[in-house]
Amino acid sequence: MTVLALMRHGEAGMSIPDEARPISAHGRDQARRSALWLAEQGLTPDHALVSAARRTVETFHAMDLRCPMTATEDLYECPGRRVLDEINGVPGDIGVLLVVAHFPGVPEAAMQLDPGAEVPGFAPGTVVLMDLDDGPATPGSGRMRSWFTP
Repeated sequence: MTVLALMRHGEAGMSIPDEARPISAHGRDQARRSALWLAEQGLTPDHALVSAARRTVETFHAMDLRCPMTATEDLYECPGRRVLDEINGVPGDIGVLLVVAHFPGVPEAAMQLDPGAEVPGFAPGTVVLMDLDDGPATPGSGRMRSWFTP
């Protein structure tokens, strides 16, 4: 795996329980615009690792990507270190991995991978691209390439 796209889900509506919150129409638009931006960067995800929460799964589907997706409850309300652990569970032959999850885990993971980077505020729909070193995703093993907030 060489390129990592860390993404926060699109804007969500209200619901109880929290994990059942759907994305809004604006959130679907954010997801589509983030997918378009990835394509403009010449990137097509080979696989997506997505939190099992409704809003993250709906964000992935709104992106209309043609890659396999794995939904996991382990990415819901987790710290950045757990995001890195989940990334490390993906087979190493993935060229571009998309992770769609939540705040604060996604920005924490970005800051851990590249401690010197100026990480954006991670508004809904934000995507950060990182180049990863060969081997496991560990603190300091990535470099932020660019980012986009729809």
